[in-house]
Amino acid sequence: MNRLLALTLLSSLALAQEETAASISKKSRERGALNLVGLTAEMKLVTTGADGKAKEQQLTSSSRDIGGRSHALARFSLPAGVAGVAVLTVAGQQGEGDDVSLYLPKLKRVRKVAKSDRGKSFMDTDFSYADIGSNGARDEDVKRLPDAQLEGRDCYVLAGRGDDSSPYGEVKLFIDKQTFVPLKAEYADKVGKPYKRYRALKLKSFNERVLAAESLMENLQTGSRTQLMILKLETSTLGDEAFSERALERG
Repeated sequence: MNRLLALTLLSSLALAQEETAASISKKSRERGALNLVGLTAEMKLVTTGADGKAKEQQLTSSSRDIGGRSHALARFSLPAGVAGVAVLTVAGQQGEGDDVSLYLPKLKRVRKVAKSDRGKSFMDTDFSYADIGSNGARDEDVKRLPDAQLEGRDCYVLAGRGDDSSPYGEVKLFIDKQTFVPLKAEYADKVGKPYKRYRALKLKSFNERVLAAESLMENLQTGSRTQLMILKLETSTLGDEAFSERALERG
């Protein structure tokens, strides 16, 4: 082994050892399927109920870091019944839950999603409002467990508890060491029963980043599941002003 390679490996090892649970959680959240910081993605959501009936929705999702807080904006385009609906999620600070605003074009108004409603279904899918900008647990509350392998990839493993506004009691995350993409998440409800499971099905490289191009959220209690597919990716050109309630109303 030459000296340069040895130094590179030692540097990588030192960096990995320096990663805290909170920093791993934050980096993974910014690479989550619904919170791609700095990017704009056209997405398809396919939700299949326990009866086998499926419905599709399409949306555009953009995310930006503003003042150290993640801002995620989702706008639905299909089907016609949800076209124009928009959701703005601003990451909470100092342990607070995320701030979620919903624009309903039929009412032509923006309303806040109450903390008590964060666990409700996001647009009739198996994702909840709490899933949009979060990985289910607060960064500062997660603990690092022994590393593991998932389908041949080395993973950080984190565990935490959802806050008061989260639908989850316990969360366990498997995060790819090389890319910080969350590969799997296991969620329990407030009484400790298995609730939901998230899995990244397909990874994709884009501008020196690796993302979950396809992922699946399963509700283990109802038998429903939602597959999320990224149809198109590009660097976001939206400015800070686009991530506001006033911009939601403008469409």
